[in-house]
Amino acid sequence: MTSKDKPNSNMLDQILSTLTERAAPELTGKLGLDQKQANGAIAAVGESVQQIVGGGDGFGLDDALNLFSGAKNSVAADGILANIGSMLQGKLTDQVGLSASQANGVSAMLLPMITELISSHVRGDAKNLQSLVGGGGLADMAKGLFSNLFK
Repeated sequence: MTSKDKPNSNMLDQILSTLTERAAPELTGKLGLDQKQANGAIAAVGESVQQIVGGGDGFGLDDALNLFSGAKNSVAADGILANIGSMLQGKLTDQVGLSASQANGVSAMLLPMITELISSHVRGDAKNLQSLVGGGGLADMAKGLFSNLFK
């Protein structure tokens, strides 16, 4: 497969790599996670975004674009973010093994970071958003980067 066939795979790599660079030191330093938990948390946020936004559960593309636009969120965009946060909480406790209190802190740290990073790459373009969350997208990239964590 050529880079022309997967135009945004580098974008996905960059988003998760940047999130790891920014968040891992804070997750381990400020929140006391070990490296495996920090990497698992980063993978979980990528999976949560992809599953909620990629699933399109009861909201329109314009709502998701609003969430990842940098503009003030609409009520629907806030609902999407709440759904992502809820799913992330479950993944952090069930898959990563964090306590509810740890999961709250991690979620509060990672959600704004991932939202900002995705917004900077989507830039209001529906095609960019679709390529990030549809057809594999962010969750597959997260699983690929951190696949050895959950074996």
